[in-house]
Amino acid sequence: MNALEFIEGVNKKNDRALKKLYDHYYASLCGYVEKLLNDSGIAEDIVQECLIKVWNTGVTFSDMKALSAWLYKSVYHAAVSVLRERVSLERLQDGSRLLEDEEEAAQALALREEVITYFYEILNQLPGQQRDILLFTLQGHKVQDIASMLSVSENSVKTQKKRAYQYIREHFDANKLHFLLTMIFPKNQFS
Repeated sequence: MNALEFIEGVNKKNDRALKKLYDHYYASLCGYVEKLLNDSGIAEDIVQECLIKVWNTGVTFSDMKALSAWLYKSVYHAAVSVLRERVSLERLQDGSRLLEDEEEAAQALALREEVITYFYEILNQLPGQQRDILLFTLQGHKVQDIASMLSVSENSVKTQKKRAYQYIREHFDANKLHFLLTMIFPKNQFS
């Protein structure tokens, strides 16, 4: 099921698309909400309610980006509601700035989770050898080691790595690419 079929399935409330929706988003949404609330049980409840809401309402999506944005916003708002319930009236009055900081951190965390999820989607679209080389690079292996592990030349590793970086660059907008570079590739290997 490609992305277009998936979005059409979600919009038509197709059972196969529902399974893929859960498979694709459940873990990352739970991880995101759990980091916000530090409570896996509530995180799972929030995510399940959000995914059920997609199914039980007439909301439709134009593409994967719109679906991802809607899901992350929904769980974010639900998590913020839980955070607000946890905070006493006194803390709200005296610590309104603290709540804003928590919301900013939550938004940054949502972006991080979204970028990581999207990066791994793009990574899985790469040809096998390019994907393997990039994964080995992320694990800290040097070109020499990767060439030895894959039984290819160092130049082949460099070429495949360059092609993989180019493909990723082409599939990320500038802001997300910058975020990806600072988060996953701190040595800015895309330059």
